[in-house]
Order: sequence, then C-alpha cells, then structure tokens
Amino acid sequence: MILISVIVIIYSIISFKYPEFRMPKIRYTVAFFLCILLAIHLYLDYFRIGSFNSLVLSNFHNSKIVSAMLAKNNDNDKSSIIKSTNDVKTINDLVAYLKQFKLVQYNGKYTSTNNYSYDIVFYTNKKDERIGISVTNDKYIDVAVDTAKTYHLFFFNWYNNINSYKSYKIVNGNINLHFLDSVLHSIKD
Repeated sequence: MILISVIVIIYSIISFKYPEFRMPKIRYTVAFFLCILLAIHLYLDYFRIGSFNSLVLSNFHNSKIVSAMLAKNNDNDKSSIIKSTNDVKTINDLVAYLKQFKLVQYNGKYTSTNNYSYDIVFYTNKKDERIGISVTNDKYIDVAVDTAKTYHLFFFNWYNNINSYKSYKIVNGNINLHFLDSVLHSIKD
C-alpha cells in the first residue's frame, strides 16, 4: 500500500512539472498500472500462504512460550476436558507438531467432521501475549493471536495491540486427532 502511495505522489509531481504526462494515454496507463499493483497486493494479503512458523509464530519471535492449555470439547454431551501444563517437553512437542504444517489462509465456511473439537492456547513470557488455536476439522484450524508490538522513536514508545483471528486450511496433511488426545491424557492434573 505504501508503494502505491509513493507511485501516486511521484506521478503527481512529474505530471505537475511536465504537462505532457497529463495526456490521457499516459494517465490511463498509470491508472491501469496502479490497479494491477493494488490487485496483486490484495490477492497476496487475502490468500496468505506459508508454514505455521511463518504465519503464526513469527509474531512471537521475541517471546518464549512458557505454558499451554489444551481443551477437548464434546458436542454430544456438552462436556469439556481442560488441562494446563508448564512442562517444556509437552509444549515443545505441541509446537513441533504444529510447525510441520503448511497453511493457506481460508475465508470460506467449513463443517465439523467430528462430534468434538480441540482448543490449544499457548501463553508466552510476556503479560498479554497468547496464541489460541481451535481445531474443529482435521483439515482446518482457526488461529487467534493476541500480542503487542512496541515501536521506539527516540524517547517515545508506541504500543500497538494486535488481535487477529484467521482461518487456515492445512495443505500438506491432516491434524492427527489421536495425537492431540494422547497429549491431553499425558498432562497430569
């Protein structure tokens, strides 16, 4: 978006200084070129493709995951099993398992293929940072990211709270729900 703004400003300055750039053919060519750039930008932003690491964990490169909560929600009898852990091995196993997936942002609807769903929440060493992952279908995950970015300029600090919620389709396989069950049952109460 910044690139398009810069191009428009440069075009405005050039067309003001050189009147031949105000001719309709040149103006339409520049407008067409700007529309192509805008379409490419919107396409790339709308269909984000990458690994779990690049799309989700990249927001937390200065943080360390210190605890996790795993919940299994049963739709039949409306019961839930919720367990939390600070065990480094369990957390690393979950993160390593999720890092293997290639994701593409998905903006459509999907249905649950099971009578139960899983929620995984990772908490970091920073106060209000967390990653929430919801698994209702073994091919799709919903990811909610809560974090704050700090911008430093001389003696001033600006904080930008980021709360994003996106759905992703898993391109290279399915989530093994038995693996999530085994992790859930391995967590001690």
